[in-house]
Amino acid sequence: MTLSAALRLALAAAGALVLAAIATDSIGQQLTRTSWIGWLPGGAGSRVLLALAAGLVTHLALRRAAGTSPRRSRVRAVVFATALATGLVWQLQTGARLQSDAFYYYAYLRSMAFDRDVDFTNDYRMLGLGDKTHLFDSTPTGYAQSAWTIGPSIVWSPFFAAGHVAATRLAAGGREVATDGTSYPYRQSIVIAGLVYALLGWWFTLRFVGQWFPGRAAGTAVALMAGGSFMLWYTVVEPTMTHAPSMAAVAGFLWCWAASRDRRGLEAPRHTSVPWWTLLGLLAGLMTLIRWQNALFAIVPACDGARMLWRAARSGRRDAGVTVALGGLAFTLTAALACLPQLLAWKAIYGTYMAVSPVGPKIRWTMPQLELVLFSSRNGLLAMSPLLCAAALGLIAFVMRHRAAGLPLVAASAVMIYFNASIQDWWGSDGFGGRRFDGVIPILTLGLAVAWQWLRHVAITRPHAIVGLGLAGVVVWNLTLMSAAQRGVVRLGEAIPFGTVAGDQARTLHGWIGHPFSVPASWWFAWRNGVSPATYDLLAPAQFLGDPLQPYGRVDIGGADAHLVTDGWAAAERDGDTTFRWALGDAELFVPLAHTADLDVQLRVRAFVFPGSPPQRVSIDTGRATFGPFEVGPDWETIGVATPASAWRRGINRVTLRFARATRPVDVGAGGDTRALAAAVDFLRVSQR
Repeated sequence: MTLSAALRLALAAAGALVLAAIATDSIGQQLTRTSWIGWLPGGAGSRVLLALAAGLVTHLALRRAAGTSPRRSRVRAVVFATALATGLVWQLQTGARLQSDAFYYYAYLRSMAFDRDVDFTNDYRMLGLGDKTHLFDSTPTGYAQSAWTIGPSIVWSPFFAAGHVAATRLAAGGREVATDGTSYPYRQSIVIAGLVYALLGWWFTLRFVGQWFPGRAAGTAVALMAGGSFMLWYTVVEPTMTHAPSMAAVAGFLWCWAASRDRRGLEAPRHTSVPWWTLLGLLAGLMTLIRWQNALFAIVPACDGARMLWRAARSGRRDAGVTVALGGLAFTLTAALACLPQLLAWKAIYGTYMAVSPVGPKIRWTMPQLELVLFSSRNGLLAMSPLLCAAALGLIAFVMRHRAAGLPLVAASAVMIYFNASIQDWWGSDGFGGRRFDGVIPILTLGLAVAWQWLRHVAITRPHAIVGLGLAGVVVWNLTLMSAAQRGVVRLGEAIPFGTVAGDQARTLHGWIGHPFSVPASWWFAWRNGVSPATYDLLAPAQFLGDPLQPYGRVDIGGADAHLVTDGWAAAERDGDTTFRWALGDAELFVPLAHTADLDVQLRVRAFVFPGSPPQRVSIDTGRATFGPFEVGPDWETIGVATPASAWRRGINRVTLRFARATRPVDVGAGGDTRALAAAVDFLRVSQR
């Protein structure tokens, strides 16, 4: 070995040592809240830069250490080691901890480890969930409620065991640390598990995409998806949610499916085909244990099996058909066997092997919010993660190139979209982005690899188009800047912070085209309802009657529903605890409906009166029917009217309140306000009959 080669190996070893030190010390800070290695810099930013520098040095040193270009495995090892070290530091910086729904999954782990049961009555209280009274409604077997899966506790268990070791040693050393599964060493071990499973998922995704694309394209697609999708949040901010292990399990399943397609084909011998089907079934059961809806990805090998059975029947190959059938049977039995832990847990909690918890979100199969779950600003999959738009288009192109492999993947993705759109809280409650699509991420990464290759091709063959598109953005910048100057946001000749003017420019562009990543849904919504595309963001996701558990809707005229208040209104005011607006004659508001129905309408209102003023009356015009007039008194009162479904339309209803008169206060000595006032309006409420 030459001196130069030895020096490179020494640099590579030094870089790897630094990465190991950063990772080890970060783990120590998570589990024991103490730094194990004193010579490392303390700041998170400094540690991230050090980890990136160490990774780069290691990569460059290995590049020629063996006298050849770097092997793909070396590059990947360095990248993942760097990602692990920086991810652990980032978790410390964001304060990642056990939180949200993770407590309900964690209850399985604590209860099984310490109580040897799945009765979470004491576990919920120990974890600070005692105020969630619905959890303690007794099940048929007398246990606490649980709408969550057992799988996360299984895959978290090795990390939980490490947390137990740390807690035990801290307690033995005199630290006040509980060793009953509730203290921070146990909880933070799940944080670390989330990062590890996320990286494992990306490794499986890399291998999956690599079945069709060269290493550089696959690696680029994985890196972009890891940084540009909602999965980054569930890696470093909320890693204790189930999305990281769920994505890892689905990615492993898809890789196994893709890598074994030839081994399970019609030409494959039975002793080769059936074991692969069995392994696929085991992985299918595991991913279902982690998140129930992951069972839908079994559609992918099911499509393979159906296609092969059809071909075997058409060609008269009875033996091949029997082999495929045996493989399908092995897949089903193994998947069911792998799901046995959940079945046993359900049996213990609810007294039956198949159970639906009353505390879980309801599935509304006949009312899927397909458009909203994809394009809505309320955690819509594509609207919140724009990179996935390119990935979705690339997936379509992939299907055109590889139909046999692409169609099953698209079918599984489509069914998952329908399922997630049918969940009662289709937006995923308080989650970040389209979190329930974690299992679709490996499939979309495949599409992103196609999009990446196409964009590279366009950049090489049509550089003028790329440059022109980039400069067109500068033109848009100038147009929005001119608009800001016209409206006085930018005062000509004066200094102004960039954030102020850029924010107004973004609002201007939004007013013109709406949410750019909600197109075409927002444009269709605007055309169908006669409103601006910008209104899609707030109106479409919050349509009344969209939730069967909330068959009503309320427009708070003077409160938070300013986006539903249109023409004919004064500014919001307050009368004690009541917020309201004055109607300046006829006044219009939006009533967005997910569907039509017979509705009871309530209007809380009081007239503007003065000595000798004539009576005030109001009519409610829905655009398809008019109800009233109703007399309005000087005190707050609620007017009620029953309306038929024919008076409404699905979508945005422009409801006009038509008043008999409007009087200028100045005419009766009320002051200098020259506006004509009709009545003060608190709210308009609709409820399904």
